[in-house]
Parts: sequence; structure tokens; C-alpha cells
Amino acid sequence: MAIARSVDRRLFFLLDRSHALLSKKADKSLRESAGLGRAQAAVLTYLGYNDGCRLTELAQGVGHNNSAITALSERMDSAGLIERRKVLFDGRGRTVHLTEQGWAKRAIVMDVMRDFNGAIRKGFSEAEMETIFRFLNAAGE
Repeated sequence: MAIARSVDRRLFFLLDRSHALLSKKADKSLRESAGLGRAQAAVLTYLGYNDGCRLTELAQGVGHNNSAITALSERMDSAGLIERRKVLFDGRGRTVHLTEQGWAKRAIVMDVMRDFNGAIRKGFSEAEMETIFRFLNAAGE
């Protein structure tokens, strides 16, 4: 007979379920406030710290493959959020830059995610948060 536990201890299952639920909530918040999804928000956030990076760096930075980031950047370029520029002496290379509209949307994204992260952190001490950060960073390697 199995012993009933008050706390689920299936780590991967918990991480996977939490990821799905948090992603859904983040998407809803971002769409309502900024009119963007998580992927676009990740691009705007990354470019705010790395404006003018190459497409390959952007792909790595947001965790997408090159073809996915190329398609996403094309849509965001068409929407006026970013501008892709050819790299001098590299016919295939592109750098990516936030437009004025992109910077404005990024500011909204940052506010939404600051509030979202604050809600997730609620009830945890700084010491507990440090443990959580250490665990998640180690698990992602």
C-alpha cells in the first residue's frame, strides 16, 4: 500500500507542471498589458540588455534555435518592434536593434514581469529565494 504524502515529491513533474501553469499566466498578463506573447517579450527583454547583437546571439540568449528566432524576428520587424540590419562584410549576418516602439513595449514588459516575479516570490525569504535560484540555475545546466 502506498503512503500518502502531503507534498508531491516528483521533482520533474512539479517543475514541468509549474512551468506550464506559470507560462500560461505570464502569456495572459503579457497579452493583456502589452499585446505580446512570452517569446516576443523575451526578445525585447534580451535586446534591452544586448541591443545590436547578432541573430545567433539572440537565439542563444532567449533559448530558441536559429530558424525559430529568424521567423520571430521577421514578425517583430514587420510589427515595428525591432529592426534587423545587415552586417558589413557578412552577407548573411544580421544584427537586431530595438526600435522606439520596441523600447516602449519593453518598458511595459519589464513592469508586467516585475509584478509577476513579485507575486511568485511572495511568502519566500531572501535565503529561500537564493536556494531556489541556485537550484534552478544548476538544473538548467
